[in-house]
Amino acid sequence: MKILQVGLGNFGRRHMEAWHRLGLGEQLWIAELDENKWQEGVRYNFPRGRFVRSATEVLDQVQVVDVVTPTEGHFDLCRMALLAGKDVFVEKPMTMTSDQARQLVELAKSAGRLLQVGFYYRFHPISRRLSRELRSGRFGGIRYVSGSFCGFKRARTDVGVTHTDGIHFLDLFNWLLGGFPEEVYAVCRDHFGRRLEDLSIVIVTYPGGTLGKIESGYIQPGRWKDKVVPGALTTKAITIVGERATAEADFEAETLTLYDAHHELRDGVWSAVVGDATQLPIEPCDPVQMVCRELEAFLRSVESREPPSPGPVESGLHLAMLIEHIYESARSRIPVKVRLVEGERG
Repeated sequence: MKILQVGLGNFGRRHMEAWHRLGLGEQLWIAELDENKWQEGVRYNFPRGRFVRSATEVLDQVQVVDVVTPTEGHFDLCRMALLAGKDVFVEKPMTMTSDQARQLVELAKSAGRLLQVGFYYRFHPISRRLSRELRSGRFGGIRYVSGSFCGFKRARTDVGVTHTDGIHFLDLFNWLLGGFPEEVYAVCRDHFGRRLEDLSIVIVTYPGGTLGKIESGYIQPGRWKDKVVPGALTTKAITIVGERATAEADFEAETLTLYDAHHELRDGVWSAVVGDATQLPIEPCDPVQMVCRELEAFLRSVESREPPSPGPVESGLHLAMLIEHIYESARSRIPVKVRLVEGERG
């Protein structure tokens, strides 16, 4: 299987390493306009002849395309690849707008091609363990979820911080809870004067009443050195509060703690009942390992022709619509009902 990776920026380098870890480096082509970045290939004895400046130079020689470019280029690259009959993996966010996302979903369907969106926190060992614990019923009903994805780092120039960082935990909560928000309320701030928010607080309400909060931003101090962005200090942590138990997860520290804690009505007073706190063993997992896992899932779908997970509707179209609702709420300063196209919810 021949593979074309488009883009060799900060995260593109991790994709390049992932393809090599998967033993597919000899099947890989890389399209990158900036020839200075081709020096990255020295680490893997990657032939200079398999670097190209444009995807069109080798598109007819590959079976799958891996898009790891700034978001504004995703739509055109994915559309070109799908029209050429290629299966496509694209890093989040899938597109800049929901209209673009809808076009790609329809094109992939009509072309009989696979389109998978990269949300690697779904593949983190912490997320997988949390999913199992939630399905076991030990939490009871979920009352509240919260996530902080923020820290001092360079501000992206293509999309705001909600669209690049907050979106990770929006997707993760949707997956863990098995549903999609019914309402959003958001506050965004643009301290840098770029017309792109650098601070975002989003409140989401899920069916059944579960409340969620996702904070993202470039201005808040983070706790740890970022494993992806050089020189950045970051916090990537979530909390899940259930009727019978609570979990706290720190993706940078790679810890997951379960609290046997809940409230009981005793003599007319809701009293806290606090049991043990258990730190669950978590397999260490660096960012490239997570990329490997999502690319492996994509390749399994390519081979089996089964729909990928996450798919382009739930993590492409629906998330694009949700982001637009979030920005609508931030502009209007009121809660906004989430409106999905009829027949596309789920």
